[in-house]
Amino acid sequence: MSQKEVYDILKELGGEATTKQIKMKAREKFPGLSLYTYVTNRLHKLEKNGCVKKIIKDGEIAWKIIAEYR
Repeated sequence: MSQKEVYDILKELGGEATTKQIKMKAREKFPGLSLYTYVTNRLHKLEKNGCVKKIIKDGEIAWKIIAEYR
């Protein structure tokens, strides 16, 4: 699963979602594939590239879009 796909999923979820929500959506969009297992890795790469930011939402780790994917 590419960073772009994970970014697009986060965008579909309103630009802010927990890791669990993102993984569930990835599993829904790509049924039968194990690509959802790479979500956390891709989110960290997106964070390093300045596209998303890790936040705490309701006591859980969540991610928020802070810049357009490039």
